[in-house]
Amino acid sequence: MKELLQKILDDPKATIALSAVLISFISLLLSIITSIQNRRNNRLGVRPLAYIYPPDYEDRIAVIIQNKGTGPMITRTIKFTNENGTSKCNLIDFMPELEEGYYWADYSKASKIVLRPSEEKILIELKGDHMDEGFIRHREEIRRALSTIEVEIKYVSIFNEWCPFKLKYKLTWFERKK
Repeated sequence: MKELLQKILDDPKATIALSAVLISFISLLLSIITSIQNRRNNRLGVRPLAYIYPPDYEDRIAVIIQNKGTGPMITRTIKFTNENGTSKCNLIDFMPELEEGYYWADYSKASKIVLRPSEEKILIELKGDHMDEGFIRHREEIRRALSTIEVEIKYVSIFNEWCPFKLKYKLTWFERKK
């Protein structure tokens, strides 16, 4: 081994060849590390971030899913659970029946949702005249029903992770303490 090393060091062409092989190996190693870092950076650059927006006004009440991230959000499951432990796939199924003449402004029974960055999906929305007694009664019933519900969303990005992101949100925002 010593003889071979001495022979390489004595011959300038062999030294240059060995140096070229070492430099090539180091370059290959650096390009692999850079590729891995770029892939990780690309994944983080298009990450979704689910957010539950609960507007609660005198003339409007709603539950909205928003994507506050930088990449598309693809839901795997959306589950709603009340305080009794009952789970359902649609928020509207937990809501009280509306009387004749009152209607939901919007609601969704979608089990899978795809949202672009800064896009939102209304799960449930009731609008009306804040001076109307019937609307006020419905609004208060809906607030009571919503205040006992927890939303659980499992979602992935466009890279379809094997372990989805998860958001749990209790709708206690609608609770009215007296």
